[in-house]
Amino acid sequence: MKCPDDTYCITRVLQGNTNAYSYLVEKYKRMAYTLALKLVQVPEDAEEIAQDAFVKAFQALGTFKGESKFSTWLYKIIYNVSIARLRKKQLEVISIDDDQNSDFDICETDDFLTQLAIEEQNAIVRSCIDQLSAGERALITLYYMNESTVKEITHITGDTESNVKIKLFRIRNKLRGMIKYNLRDKITVDYEE
Repeated sequence: MKCPDDTYCITRVLQGNTNAYSYLVEKYKRMAYTLALKLVQVPEDAEEIAQDAFVKAFQALGTFKGESKFSTWLYKIIYNVSIARLRKKQLEVISIDDDQNSDFDICETDDFLTQLAIEEQNAIVRSCIDQLSAGERALITLYYMNESTVKEITHITGDTESNVKIKLFRIRNKLRGMIKYNLRDKITVDYEE
């Protein structure tokens, strides 16, 4: 079955055509897995979370009011399932000391970054994102990779718009410092060669 849009599929599912839900699963399965993986960082757990989230979404589909996009509503379910899984596992988060990053020159960083191959840049950024806490990874993933608006993120996380903006600002600053720190190591290695 092909659904013209999410609303049509949801209506069909609520009318008893449960096959219409497979369209929504197919459409959002990659997004669900990606978001879960950014949060929990374990591929097997991310797969389970995505599956659990789709089951929960199916069971709660009657409560979907259409006040936001279906994807935003699903993001919130994925986010909540992921956070619950992390709390259950009580994972430790690596803390990045901001003082380590304060003595690195931004001009030096910019000059060196322009010299790196795009693949190296992406690897450094991915590595730094992976070092963020689960909540920080979720916000960055939602905002930059899934292109969710601040308003959509507020529906997903339950935070206020100003709180989401502040968190994004702080995460960007933290990432900037982490990238500079990683580049300092790269510059040192390159100069020693």
